[in-house]
Amino acid sequence: MSFVNERKDDGTWQTIDRERNIVLQEVKVGQPQEPIEFNLNINGENVYFDAFKRMKQLESKKYHIEWRVVQIFTQSQFVHNKSRLHALIKEALDAYGSAFSRKHVETLSVNFAQNL
Repeated sequence: MSFVNERKDDGTWQTIDRERNIVLQEVKVGQPQEPIEFNLNINGENVYFDAFKRMKQLESKKYHIEWRVVQIFTQSQFVHNKSRLHALIKEALDAYGSAFSRKHVETLSVNFAQNL
């Protein structure tokens, strides 16, 4: 199994991989000049990160989305395994797409600020 977007009983959305016990949720949607705040819960350990989203409509009427992760806050085991953490964030954001939908996304990229 891999990440899927699903609506929870309370009407909110999450991107979840049940097999690996990983959940991505929006914490706060930023204004255009502010990043979106996310929580990536990995086996009960919280990793918070902030990311800006840029969308470009393609000729196919679908979108290219570029995520730029600018901050990561964690005390988890992933502090010392950045490549694994970056891979999980990329995978979760790819499944998330935009507003919990991958339907209208043709391509997606995730980049990290240099200090991360």
